[in-house]
Amino acid sequence: MEKLERFEQGLKHPLFSIVGRRIILMMVLLSGFFTVLTTLLQLSWDYEEAFDNIDQRHAEIKNVHADLIASSLWVFDLVSAQNRLDGLVNLPYIDYLSIEFDGVVLDAGKPLSKSNVVSQTTLSYFHSDTNRRIKLGTLQVESDAQKIYDLLLKQFLVTLLLNGIKTLVVCSLILWVFHQSVSQRVFAIAKHLSHFNPTEPIHEPLLLKHRKFIMGHNDELDWLAEETNKITLRMTNLYQNIALEQERLTDFTRAASDWLWETDATQRFTFCSEAMQSALAIPIENTPKVKSVPALNHCASLLYHIDACDDFTMCEEQITFGKHTYYFVFQGIVHFTERGFTGFRGTAIDITELKTTQLELKQLNQSLEATVEARTQDLAQSMENLKAAQNQLVESEKLAALGSLVAGVAHEVNTPLGIAVTANSVIKEAVSTLNGAFEQKTLTSQQYATVMKQVTDGTHMLESNLNRAARLIRDFKQTAVDQISESRSQFRPVQTLEALMGSLRPETKKVPVTPVVDGDPNLAMNSLPGVLTQVVSNLVMNSVRHAFENVPDPRIYVRIVDKGEIVEITYTDNGVGVPPELHQRIFEPFYTSKRGKGGSGLGLNLVFNLVHQKLRGKLQFDSNINQGVTVVLSLPKFLIETPTPHTESSTE
Repeated sequence: MEKLERFEQGLKHPLFSIVGRRIILMMVLLSGFFTVLTTLLQLSWDYEEAFDNIDQRHAEIKNVHADLIASSLWVFDLVSAQNRLDGLVNLPYIDYLSIEFDGVVLDAGKPLSKSNVVSQTTLSYFHSDTNRRIKLGTLQVESDAQKIYDLLLKQFLVTLLLNGIKTLVVCSLILWVFHQSVSQRVFAIAKHLSHFNPTEPIHEPLLLKHRKFIMGHNDELDWLAEETNKITLRMTNLYQNIALEQERLTDFTRAASDWLWETDATQRFTFCSEAMQSALAIPIENTPKVKSVPALNHCASLLYHIDACDDFTMCEEQITFGKHTYYFVFQGIVHFTERGFTGFRGTAIDITELKTTQLELKQLNQSLEATVEARTQDLAQSMENLKAAQNQLVESEKLAALGSLVAGVAHEVNTPLGIAVTANSVIKEAVSTLNGAFEQKTLTSQQYATVMKQVTDGTHMLESNLNRAARLIRDFKQTAVDQISESRSQFRPVQTLEALMGSLRPETKKVPVTPVVDGDPNLAMNSLPGVLTQVVSNLVMNSVRHAFENVPDPRIYVRIVDKGEIVEITYTDNGVGVPPELHQRIFEPFYTSKRGKGGSGLGLNLVFNLVHQKLRGKLQFDSNINQGVTVVLSLPKFLIETPTPHTESSTE
């Protein structure tokens, strides 16, 4: 019988429900088991109770009635004793009583042959005068056990019958309720799923019937029906999407210029796009092997990768169709399952045009190599010329700065020398006057004192100005030597920069501004003092030339701080400042705001190059409009000389 017919029958009658029958069978078995068990327990309790009652009756006769019967026998009142026996035999659980007294037997009831409970009691009379019990006879009491067995069996059978009827009625009701509330709805869900076809465009949802007082709303089966509707709806959508994707893949396969192919574990083609079948003449219905296709049997690289059973890409092959040669790039993805290798899926891309263009470009590149080499040599020569010109400009900037320094120092030295010449003339005139008066013997003490005062003042003036000229020349000499020399030496930066500021006095007094150098005078560096003086000299000259227009109180401050392995030199002025948008340009070579007014644009570029390349330090620049300039130089205290190529840095 088919499952669908079972479902149809299950909807009509509850006994056709396999689950319902199994549940009822389990309930009947369990109920029967527990019914028999409880009935046996009840039977055991009744059995114990019945025999306990017999024992109680026998004990009652022994303890209560035996003495009364013994009193009747003592006085030979046999009639009274017989009456007592006739009365006792009517008690429950008492079926026969007998007395043996001096050869006389008194009994009541019917003697029992089997299944009886017997107890014997000695009849004795207590004689009050002698305080002794005198034995008179024996009382035997018998109870029929078969009656108790028959009664217990009857009760057991009645109980089983009633419980069986109750179990059948309850199970029938449960089966009917289960059939109405569970089986029919389960059969309805199963029938709905058996008739469900995801390819049909219209899908009717499952609706379950409800019966009052038997089913609850939104129970587990309703939830199962809702989930069934969701699953069937998803399956319908999934099948529709799969059909759409199949159609789309088919269209793409037909429209694509690339080849699509698939093989099985035996290297046989199981799928090829129409373009590939047509081009290679592959009879896909015969599932030929890759090696058996004439156009592919010489593709050694492709066959090697397929034999290796591993993923591959960029497998370039040359294939000839008729009289034309084409270039293809094959790639494949290997597939494995639990059973092992199952085959390849891959593509083949036609790169004929690309390959032709590549060959043409290769030929063109070969013809251009000579031209490019010649142009490269020309460019290299031009770069060398530019570097030489730049180096010449840098040296010119250095010499121009030194020349300006020399001119300023010469002008500055002229002043004390002129005063010294004047003082020397005054001394000569005073000495001549003194000698003339002495020769003429007209020299008075007052005249002598006056002339000697003039000589003394002139001598002091001459000495002072000559010392001043000597200091200027010494500072200039040291500065000039430092700026020209790039030899490494031990020096004290505070003293070196103070000497530099003295030599720059002719330029700074034009502003006028007096640079202040602050720091530990005992701090020593092992570096290039000439390069350091060049850097600070360019910073000072840059401030003198650009920073102090319309500044009422110009100031330049140089602070030197020891920071362990680093010496930090902070240069600040309170000039007009530099706009933020020009911070990246001021260190560029040939950039200047004084174009045509003597500015070359190499001063700060020279500072940048000297700090980074010669002194192996770092430079930080900060400025804003009307807030002055701050330049922080972080220089190693002990310079490690490492040869570096001569380059001119650009902005950072």
